[in-house]
Amino acid sequence: MSYQPPDNILEVLQKIEYEEALAADDPRFVDTTVARGSQKTLYRLARKFSLDLSDGRFTPPLQKHVLFFGHVGIGKTTELRHYAKELNGRERFLVVEVDIALMLDRNNIKYADTLMAMAQELLKTLTLHNISLGSEALSELEHWFSQRVLSSENLRQFTGEIKAGAEVGGGIPGLIKLFAVFTSSFKTNKTYKEELRTVIRNSFSEFVAAFNYLLRQAEESLVKANIAKRVLFIIDGTDKLRGEDTRDFFVHDAEQLLAIEGHVIYTAPLNLKYEDNLAGKLDADLWLPMIKLTDRDNHIWRPGWEAMRKILLYRAAQTLFASDAEINRLIEYSGGHPREMLRLLKLCCELAEDDLIDIQTVDTAIKLLASDYRRFLEPEDYKLLVEIDQNNLHIGNDKRTRDLLYRLALLEYNDGSWRRSHPVIRSLEGYIAAVNAIT
Repeated sequence: MSYQPPDNILEVLQKIEYEEALAADDPRFVDTTVARGSQKTLYRLARKFSLDLSDGRFTPPLQKHVLFFGHVGIGKTTELRHYAKELNGRERFLVVEVDIALMLDRNNIKYADTLMAMAQELLKTLTLHNISLGSEALSELEHWFSQRVLSSENLRQFTGEIKAGAEVGGGIPGLIKLFAVFTSSFKTNKTYKEELRTVIRNSFSEFVAAFNYLLRQAEESLVKANIAKRVLFIIDGTDKLRGEDTRDFFVHDAEQLLAIEGHVIYTAPLNLKYEDNLAGKLDADLWLPMIKLTDRDNHIWRPGWEAMRKILLYRAAQTLFASDAEINRLIEYSGGHPREMLRLLKLCCELAEDDLIDIQTVDTAIKLLASDYRRFLEPEDYKLLVEIDQNNLHIGNDKRTRDLLYRLALLEYNDGSWRRSHPVIRSLEGYIAAVNAIT
């Protein structure tokens, strides 16, 4: 039976999960390649890892760390999961997805936490593919755990709790349990979090050597099993880091990330792309464009409207809308940002009377979403947004501009050459006053 969107307001509301990416086989997936103008994005991403998708040539370097930029919530993870289907294969990669927002404390993530999560997911993925490693391949990691963690005076109570809770055992299952304890502690245990990070920092060279050795042994086993040539990690959730955490992770601790001799893609917030000190450390020039509703000269971009309409009507049956006018208005005021459209849809479901979304309901939802932006926008923000809208130019990337990009008050399209303010902001008094002042 083909997929049918929910036709009940409460069911629609229940199923809106705009924090979660779609699985690769989710029937609600919409191909947005033309709508975004991202026809070359997958090809370029593969080329960065020396994989030519046109003829299958693959000459991977020892390591490559790539940042995949984009506004938060525009579908980077969903796209990467579909890219993974092209990147996976016997003559290509085994893709290992690491969702750090799910596994770790997203409000306080460091490189040490991420490395533990990567090791855990690598071992779990190998197990799923029935790849068994000899004791030699695991010996260095097991030795590191024994000498640096289980023997630490500061972690004596922590290791005692591990042993009291369950017999860890050896081999891949034992290491998965140990890494799971680590990642769980990084997420919920304030008592041991910093002590564990200190242990990793103080013995980092030993840990990274053990990790790299495990990775090489795993890749040799994958080749022998005719499953893949190399491992490719997709680190998801790093685009949701905030402020100093973002700079700490991608700038100050970049050398620690680069110590992993592997292939890694990190999702990254768009504003980070304009940090000068990223240059030379990470491959940082690839991004997922927004869905366009117009081109730079404000001509309607029909593929963008069609894609957004599909995304909306896969979440809510067309019968729930009074007419096409309500559907078009939700699309227009999303600015081509899928999550913003779902936020508006959620508000409509909460406000709708008689299980019907009419124009009054949509307008009220737009006002409520706009009020979220009113709370943090300053007078200078409105002036800058109006200037960008009226000049139709890319006028620079100062701190204020980067903050507006991060908070979605300013949306960037195509190759980043043009931007527009979020449509709901243009209805606010501050924006209208800024327009009048400039006029």
